[in-house]
Amino acid sequence: KNYCMTTRAKNSEPLTGLKDTDYPYIRVLMMVDTKAFLDILSLIFDAPGVKFIESIDHQDNIEAWHKQLDHQTSVSLIVDDDEQLEISNTQQDQNIACPDRMDFARIISLLIRPLEAYYTKLGKYDRVKAMKNAFYDFISKYLLKGSVRVPPELTMSVISRMASCSAQDEIIRLLQVLPRNAYVRDEVLSVIQSEGMTRAALVLHKSGVTDLVEGSCDSKRGSKHFKQVIDCYLKDNELSFRVRVFDYVKKECIGGSTFRTDGEENTVHDVLRNALCTKLCSLVNLDSVLSAQLVAEIYVEELDTILEALEGAEEGMVQFNFMHAIISGELTKLDAVAGPVLLANLSIGYHEKYLELMARFHPEMVYQHLITHDNYRPNECLQLCQKYEIADASAYLLERMGNLSSALQLMLQTLEGRMMALKRVVRGLSTSSTYTIPGRKVTQRNQMRKEISSARKHRDVKEVQSVRQILTVALDLCERNSGPSSSKNGHGSQLWFNVLDRLINAKGFLRLSKELPEHSEMMLNVLSDLLKMTMQRMVSNVALPDLVRKITTDHAGNRLGEFREMITTMLNTYVSELDVSSSAADVMNYDVHQLSMKKLNLQMCGTKVHHIAGNVMREDENLAQKVQRKCILSINSVGNAVVVSTGESKTEARPDFDMESAVSKLRGKRQIKSLRKHKISGKRMKSKVIMTTMSDRLYANGQSSDAAFMSRSIGNLSQAEHYGRLQ
Repeated sequence: KNYCMTTRAKNSEPLTGLKDTDYPYIRVLMMVDTKAFLDILSLIFDAPGVKFIESIDHQDNIEAWHKQLDHQTSVSLIVDDDEQLEISNTQQDQNIACPDRMDFARIISLLIRPLEAYYTKLGKYDRVKAMKNAFYDFISKYLLKGSVRVPPELTMSVISRMASCSAQDEIIRLLQVLPRNAYVRDEVLSVIQSEGMTRAALVLHKSGVTDLVEGSCDSKRGSKHFKQVIDCYLKDNELSFRVRVFDYVKKECIGGSTFRTDGEENTVHDVLRNALCTKLCSLVNLDSVLSAQLVAEIYVEELDTILEALEGAEEGMVQFNFMHAIISGELTKLDAVAGPVLLANLSIGYHEKYLELMARFHPEMVYQHLITHDNYRPNECLQLCQKYEIADASAYLLERMGNLSSALQLMLQTLEGRMMALKRVVRGLSTSSTYTIPGRKVTQRNQMRKEISSARKHRDVKEVQSVRQILTVALDLCERNSGPSSSKNGHGSQLWFNVLDRLINAKGFLRLSKELPEHSEMMLNVLSDLLKMTMQRMVSNVALPDLVRKITTDHAGNRLGEFREMITTMLNTYVSELDVSSSAADVMNYDVHQLSMKKLNLQMCGTKVHHIAGNVMREDENLAQKVQRKCILSINSVGNAVVVSTGESKTEARPDFDMESAVSKLRGKRQIKSLRKHKISGKRMKSKVIMTTMSDRLYANGQSSDAAFMSRSIGNLSQAEHYGRLQ
């Protein structure tokens, strides 16, 4: 291998300078431009027609790896010119492959150290860094291709270089290509974790869990790697990648078992399950529903232990999220088996604990939970709601316990309090201060109006929604107690009137007359919306005479204009109901008309006759030539006709048949159809449901004869279609 030999003639002078060193020409090329030299070498390595000698060696350490050059290529031959020429001619005659790629990697790695020392002595640190980075990039390329293998020390340097370039994907590919003995896992982990490469660390920690399963590491070390796998998933920036942790945990913790003797655990899965318990809080924070499904598949028999472990995490918030996924039904939507199983294993104590945590963290959810569940004790629950001042839930519990008046009173007091809070918020929207600029005086009133207008359009303001929510709860209470039995107990309409009185009198206790016009206008708009919402709920539960009597009697001293919104809302509601009913009738009549036209088309359509009584009809023959006139034919689906009966029609047989009355009947039908298509007196005719036929109506008016009721052929339709149809 002449590329690494130092050759000279026998009688020549001794070599000096770089020629007296190992691999002088490669050394010179690296000193001129290391990256350019390695790029040229890459072209040779990647050339499709070049063959290389393949060798298998061991990469225990860097020194032993370099020493393999001693007995392969690193020899110095001293030959004369004739012998050198003879060797050269012999090599040209033989088809010898290129040297092994590993030899080139060893030579360059061997030369890096003296060159590093040389440039460091000269103070050229940038040159040293550029030379080493080019070499590491070169080695990483062919490590990924599997063309070379290097000792763990050099692999570590290559990975450090890749980590500094944030090449996480390349590091993951490299770790998947290299055998496990090609690097030291802990050293590589320290490098990539310092750079925040969680996915690359994930690959290494997964290999540590694999070692635990295969029995090549102890339980403590394997458990640590399993926890780190979960942490790597949870630290990822993409949510879709983070939730993959649940699939990985299921794969590792569910299935067969591998027996172990170290530690208290009997199997690998026991080790992993115990390690998983310490990470359940983080998993619940990631996705409580998937965490509950995981517990159902792994810890269903240890649910109490799991809940106790979650109890102190984040002051109970983690435990609440976990139980909410089970009790709210979200887990059942995801898994129809796991949800009911966990719900059945929750005792009444945990339901009460869940309600207590809900009152602490999400008091707005308590009311909805109470009206949809019944697994709680009303007395204890009422004390809990009163402790946390949850008005809507407390009122519902009072109603359930029979104290209806106290429940409604609590709702109305809470409504007043929230309306006062809303008024304070409206006051703080802007101030009425002014300032002056040269030439004119500018006020902030226009800005205030813009803010108020924006607040009107955005009704999702927290305080407005709070007022609407408490009013909705009060109206629900009234609606639940407005049945026939409620009238006997003295409730019913009176509950609605109590709410109505409080809204009508709200202008007084809010003292809107003393507020700024803009603030007063906004509050009046809110009150108008609340009154409209109340009236829409009242009209279907309170009789109209009772409502009118309430206005004219109890509020007789008020101006009629104060009730304009309420009366308008009430009338608009009734008009809307009438419009809905009228539109429904129009739709029904249209459908009936379409069906009638479809049936008429069936009656009027003809059938081509191919055979008559078994005789084939030719194209030039007429049907009248084959059969007697005024015959009744029965025709099947393939056009075969059979004479059923003969004789004159019943119409001609009747001596009292009046042609003039029949024509009059047809003319009347056309006139009525024409009237339906046009407007009468500038308004469209209202559709009506009439259960009589046109013939019946004409006969009643004396405009038709008995011919309208005589029997007639109607095709395949039943006779009942002629009577009682919708017109």
